[in-house]
Amino acid sequence: MSIEKKPNKIITRILLGIIGFILRSRSKIRLLRDDASSIKPPYIILGNHVNNWDPFFVNEFVDEPISFIAANSLFFNPILRTLLNYIGIIPKSKEKSDIRTIRQILRAKRHERIIGIFPEGNVTWDGSYEKIDDSTAKLIKLLKIPVIVAIISGAHLSRPRWAKSHRRGKIDISFKKLFSEEDIKRRPIEYIHEKLNKALNHDEITWQERRQNIYKGRRLAQYLERLLFICPSCKDISSMHSRGSSFFCTHCGYSLEYTVYGKFKNHNREPYFSWPGQWNDWQLSELKLRLKDNNLSLEAFKDPVKLYVSSGDTPFKLISVGQIELEDAGIVFKGHKDMEYRFLFEDIKSPNIHMSANLNFYYGDKFYRFKFYKPRTSAYKWLNLIKILAP
Repeated sequence: MSIEKKPNKIITRILLGIIGFILRSRSKIRLLRDDASSIKPPYIILGNHVNNWDPFFVNEFVDEPISFIAANSLFFNPILRTLLNYIGIIPKSKEKSDIRTIRQILRAKRHERIIGIFPEGNVTWDGSYEKIDDSTAKLIKLLKIPVIVAIISGAHLSRPRWAKSHRRGKIDISFKKLFSEEDIKRRPIEYIHEKLNKALNHDEITWQERRQNIYKGRRLAQYLERLLFICPSCKDISSMHSRGSSFFCTHCGYSLEYTVYGKFKNHNREPYFSWPGQWNDWQLSELKLRLKDNNLSLEAFKDPVKLYVSSGDTPFKLISVGQIELEDAGIVFKGHKDMEYRFLFEDIKSPNIHMSANLNFYYGDKFYRFKFYKPRTSAYKWLNLIKILAP
């Protein structure tokens, strides 16, 4: 593993140069502030998580490969694992405590690496910030090395997590020094935690409302139903459909246009919501209310998936292609030849979405994945269902 030995400088320059060329050919990237260039490793870079390319946006302005903490499932692919190990990427089980990860972070500090963390753990779906728990503050207190916060603005609008394609527009990045070694030594964990949440709290809607940047692309609304699954007009679930820049309900006909500004426009009347994030806030409240009142159509919770399983650090293995359905106490997977797997909500641990269409979770001593292989189905719908119903 290359945590102990930084990658070759020539190879590093070539790799970062290629990545930088790709990034700049797709987006107009500006560095607004750079406190990191005046600090020598080891130090920590913490970033808000708005785009799958966030590590590359951050590393574009840092002279050496950063030892980012990444999902351990990325290491299941042997070719990708070789590359990640060469760079010095540190694997972690999402939303689970992992003593191996802590040990490797401490090794990275000893070998004067830059440690990169996206504390939210998951890329935002709607541009909003999700508050983090105090585990990152505890890690900072343990390491006692300087902390830089990297705020990335505009990257969510350039490629929303639900989207099929990239949009060309402005992306701003700022590196701000948040804590020195002395600050960390004398400040309690509670103070560090509070200041972290305040520093990382970037809301893309608020930022875009002030700037009104344009993000041009093809089929701007394509696959928005991965995120927005309840119609605000008729309140039907799983009836929203995208086509090009249009987003409409197949049940009642409610229709909007998703614009180059990342917001909605309705030619006939004011839309219920101007931004996807506002719509998402409403739909999650609506989902909680209907679950509480036992007012859900079970037909809205039947989707085709592929079921995979992993034990330990082994790659995912396909169990079967089939369908998942909602039951009173959990989710049932129905596969080939009357195969059935039942997953009780009370026993599902650490549910999270990998990329846009893979719902991962721990159940017993195994790691499972529902792969939503049809692009218009919503893994996000099922994730929030589990979060609401799991005790």
